[in-house]
Amino acid sequence: PQHSTVPPPIPPLNLASVPKTLLKKARLTLWGATYLVLSRDKITKKQLRTQPDAAELHKVDSSVRLIFVRHGESVWNLVFNRGFKPSFLWRLASRVLYELYLVPFDDSVFVDSPLSDLGQRQCAGLADFLRKPCIDKMAQADFDALTKPSPQTLLVSSQLRRCVSTISVALAERLATSDETVALHSSCQEISRNFDTQSLAPAGASPALPDASLAARMDGALNAGNKSLSFRGIDRVRDFAQWATRRSEKTIVVSGHSLWFRSFFQLYLPASSDHVGKTRKIINCGAVALTLERGMNAAGEERYRVDPRSIVVVYGGFSPK
Repeated sequence: PQHSTVPPPIPPLNLASVPKTLLKKARLTLWGATYLVLSRDKITKKQLRTQPDAAELHKVDSSVRLIFVRHGESVWNLVFNRGFKPSFLWRLASRVLYELYLVPFDDSVFVDSPLSDLGQRQCAGLADFLRKPCIDKMAQADFDALTKPSPQTLLVSSQLRRCVSTISVALAERLATSDETVALHSSCQEISRNFDTQSLAPAGASPALPDASLAARMDGALNAGNKSLSFRGIDRVRDFAQWATRRSEKTIVVSGHSLWFRSFFQLYLPASSDHVGKTRKIINCGAVALTLERGMNAAGEERYRVDPRSIVVVYGGFSPK
């Protein structure tokens, strides 16, 4: 679909905060460059090969229903994921110029990249879908978990802006009629060394949102701050699996990232499974539900498993390539 390439509105500038903002950006830029060069965040094929086979689960102690919702297209995606045709030069140049303009603002095009215009429309499309009756009986329970507030359902998001914005827009009507909060969990931060996966929100806080009422619903208690070189992608996925299966809620809605979700499937689907989730990304604003089990193998070691039969596409599904 066609989309606007006009940069978003210019935010107001608070002159008193400029020195602090410049220092924050300098530190974040330096850290982003360091991370780009030294990071081993990506989960390698060797790491996947050495993981215990999820099919070994001998005794199930607990399980939780997870609904993965991938964020809408980001500005970073707009620039770098739409091919390198002549339009790429315009997309890149216009965003670089806007990034330079944003230097004194607590905002960025590339660091913690926000939703693009198309990304906003994708979120609105998911919201429209959730306003209508569910037509897939197989997805009804998960559809209800997305649309109906309940003490048995927890809303969670990566602390990166595109995910926070996605859940805020897609579930705006639900949030408007409930007193729920969205837990920002830093273990959900994307698996990549790129600048767009660095967070503008400090530990314990949430990123800025245009809607102050929605911003107030974001709970940064589980945001431990930006990912470190030692807290790699595989560690974050494991940390989340352990945390999720020890929660009291039956269902957890997770607004997150494509590579993180794909890695989750690769780690916890049985090695014998050829499910598409191992190789394909969930599409932008797609919603896919699954059941994560925690238990012991025959040797009494703790293991996690996703039952391939439990995976249900609620909206959108996986990319064709």
